[in-house]
Amino acid sequence: MTLGTFPRQMRILGLLAILLGLGGCMDAIKDSHDFNELIPRLMKPVNTYTNPIDAAANLFNVTSADERRDAVAWLCTKKYGHEAAYMKAYEVLTTDPHPMVRAQVMRALGSSHQDRAVPYLVDGTTGKTGLSDPEPEVRRDAARGLQETFNNTAIAALATSVIKDPDDQVRVGCARALGNGRTAVANRALIDALDDRNAGVVYWAHQSLVITTGQRIGFEPKAWLLWYRQNFSPTTLPAPKP
Repeated sequence: MTLGTFPRQMRILGLLAILLGLGGCMDAIKDSHDFNELIPRLMKPVNTYTNPIDAAANLFNVTSADERRDAVAWLCTKKYGHEAAYMKAYEVLTTDPHPMVRAQVMRALGSSHQDRAVPYLVDGTTGKTGLSDPEPEVRRDAARGLQETFNNTAIAALATSVIKDPDDQVRVGCARALGNGRTAVANRALIDALDDRNAGVVYWAHQSLVITTGQRIGFEPKAWLLWYRQNFSPTTLPAPKP
């Protein structure tokens, strides 16, 4: 970072610190009456600056979900967009009341390639977002995010969602994300997904099995189960699908 860009970057980070330090940000967004004057006052001094400052301010624009979503979408494509202050902002916004904002945040976290993002992609650390979100749009983007940003702590949730999620595209995304896993639980979930009613889920479950096992057995679940039982001891086998 050059001296010429230092003041602007510090202004952006300072603004984020102020916004994140307000406390109850999502409560304010849900009931924005008390903040309708405060936020514009915070934003006014920096509105004459360039887009990074405007975007940082709009991350917590309490009057417009579109502005919050667009700010996340713009910032996460920048080389500095996954620094600690921005990641903290995305994490806070996982509880945004608007699903389109939560979905965009899942994309931002998914493109971070940081372990700290995985719990938020799985369940938001609250069990109410990520793969557990009530809105399929958010769950789809969480599953896509776990294709890029993954560690083994996500396997249990992905294994459940690839079988039980009611949305076809969520199950497709989970099947693809499980291609990052190389455990008995991941493999068994993918084998079970070969029985899915959706052809896309079956295709990606098979692709992920080929990637994780190196085997080219075909699409028949019974053949895969035979291989599975030959390669994992009974004590490591997950319970059969109910």
